[in-house]
Amino acid sequence: MGGTPEDDSSFLGAAHRTFMDLKQPITGKDDKAIIQEVERGEDHIKAKFEDALRDNELEPSSRSAVEKAFVSVREGHDKMSALKQSIV
Repeated sequence: MGGTPEDDSSFLGAAHRTFMDLKQPITGKDDKAIIQEVERGEDHIKAKFEDALRDNELEPSSRSAVEKAFVSVREGHDKMSALKQSIV
């Protein structure tokens, strides 16, 4: 459908690191640390979508799907950012 999909383990590695980073704060019940880690994950996901949208070789149907999904990603990112700011 156009574009070049990620074919390395960087996404899975990042997801695993995020999980491991979340594990400690969750077991420690530190709300601020949990929110910071979730926001960090949201930043990573948002950046990946922004990278995809800058890809000039992306087919129109793929671009449309990425744009539609990005709305949800951006909303989740913004909500987490606002939550973080409310407890700082």
